[in-house]
Amino acid sequence: MKNGIKKRGSYSRDFLNILPKKPGVYIFKNSKDKIIYIGKAKNIYNRVRSYFSEKSRHFLYMKPPDFIQQIKSVDYIITGNEAEALILEGNLIKKNRPIYNIDLKDDKSFPFIAVTEEAYPRVFLTRNRNIRKAKYFGPYTDVRAARNTLEYIRKIFQVRDCRKVKPGKTTNPPCLNYHIGLCNAPCIGNVSMEEYGKNIEYIKAFLRGKDNTILLKLDRQMKEFSINMKFEEALKIKEKIDSINKLHERQRIIFDSEDTWDFIGVRSDEKTTALGLFTYRGGALALVNNFIIENEARLKDDEVLSGFIIRYYENINNIPSKIYVPEELEDKTILVEWFRNEKGRRVKLLVPKMGEKRKIMDMVSKNTVLYLEKKKFEKSSGHSQAYSDLLRMMKILGLKNIPRKLECYDISNLGERFPVGSMTVALDGEIKKEDYRHFKIRYVSGQDDCAMLAEMVTRRLKYLEGPVKDTSNGFYIRPDLIIIDGGKAQFNAINRILDQKGITVIDIISIAKKEEMIFCSRYQNGIKFDLDSEILRVLIRLRDEAHRFAVGYHRKLRDSYMTNSLLDEIKGIGQKKKAHILENIDSVYDLKEKSIEDIMNIKGISYRDAVNIYNSLHR
Repeated sequence: MKNGIKKRGSYSRDFLNILPKKPGVYIFKNSKDKIIYIGKAKNIYNRVRSYFSEKSRHFLYMKPPDFIQQIKSVDYIITGNEAEALILEGNLIKKNRPIYNIDLKDDKSFPFIAVTEEAYPRVFLTRNRNIRKAKYFGPYTDVRAARNTLEYIRKIFQVRDCRKVKPGKTTNPPCLNYHIGLCNAPCIGNVSMEEYGKNIEYIKAFLRGKDNTILLKLDRQMKEFSINMKFEEALKIKEKIDSINKLHERQRIIFDSEDTWDFIGVRSDEKTTALGLFTYRGGALALVNNFIIENEARLKDDEVLSGFIIRYYENINNIPSKIYVPEELEDKTILVEWFRNEKGRRVKLLVPKMGEKRKIMDMVSKNTVLYLEKKKFEKSSGHSQAYSDLLRMMKILGLKNIPRKLECYDISNLGERFPVGSMTVALDGEIKKEDYRHFKIRYVSGQDDCAMLAEMVTRRLKYLEGPVKDTSNGFYIRPDLIIIDGGKAQFNAINRILDQKGITVIDIISIAKKEEMIFCSRYQNGIKFDLDSEILRVLIRLRDEAHRFAVGYHRKLRDSYMTNSLLDEIKGIGQKKKAHILENIDSVYDLKEKSIEDIMNIKGISYRDAVNIYNSLHR
């Protein structure tokens, strides 16, 4: 990887002149050496130089205006061709998530049917598309129909969805799925790997829409059984054929056919782009997905479309034969090559000009415009469900702010050792685990929860003093509402902290665990909500998260202390050996489960050391 350093807002001509005239990926970084934009190029030399030319087309749509001034250095990676650059760009964007690259946000998390790659694969419904080596089919907009379909498939093909027992290894009786006819119990060796694998291949073909291929194979198999007078087996095959025909009639809209098209509409406004994806299967509209992209760099629609196509199709297996887009894509050739090399599928990228396809494209485009307007309206007026819930919370509790950003604090201490605190965060009703924080209590001795909470909140509030230093770090962004795990005493303790600091823009409440009573400025003696209240559910969820997070940290410190203390008492174990041991275990319990031979496998540990350690742990 090469690099050039920018001096006071302008690149030296010498550096621009030595850029390679080859395909690859370029990486822009700011003054903190943080990646802010990643792009691909057919010719790195031409593309990077264009950013610093006054006549550059990038100045027409790049946002914000000081984007160029933010670039302090450029890295680049040369690839063999444009297709390789496209793949590398996507991987780097996923890993680094630069602020000015498009950020795809699915409006809904639609489920997929996953088929795992195992000796006896599992088939199940999931929203997680990061399962190792799994193949995905979908997405399915009707969750209930998808569940019913999956159950029907499993009744036909008898495959497992559990992960508990390694097939063929257990002596226990099979689970309920076997008894209700959803699984043929490979866990007890009830089916051969070959027969099970054949059923999996049938399922994959079925989910790709190749119903006729499966029916022909099953019909051939049924006739062979009949000829050989294996009528019972032939009857089972016939039942499968009848079930497939029945399912195909009932759920045809949910499955691919041999002729599948996707229409993608796009509409941009300021820093936001909406995309509409309409999937046609067998000539009928089957799926509608909508997406919002945070387009901070104001990329042109054809660039957004290219990036979206890679991001969306890279994790699914039912690829359409044709993708219709509203305008010609600059990267059309390399996208087609990407589909062929990465997905093993020949896909045509087309712009419909007339006829029925043009009418469909117009309909998709109109719906995408309406979707963008809907999202803008929700954002500005608060008519989304999450916003409505938060607005209701503000009115009921008498808060000063709409509590968009919530921070919840809890303490964990057993006796006087290892007192720790935790902070959990939610934004617009969504948990933000990346903003969670741990605190070691430094200044409070004894079991004084109020004082410990006061210390923790005081240390947190220091980050809000003065100008915001880093908007990408949630710790520098003011919360709208602080939630304390505790009762009236804890509420009063933190309220005093805010008063002393003259902070009036942050609301505070506390939740007492036993009665789930909420204390706040309006209800200083507490108010009890209905347990089914959406407001209470949001607050309790965050409170429980804080408790879990604090307890986990407390346990980690305690285990570390116990392990260190124990090793200090063992003859022959010095600091160097102790360091090697700690690198190989999670806790004292983990070490206790190891045999003498396992302990000897740790670097620097002799047989005598291993025996001493083992004996010390098993006295």
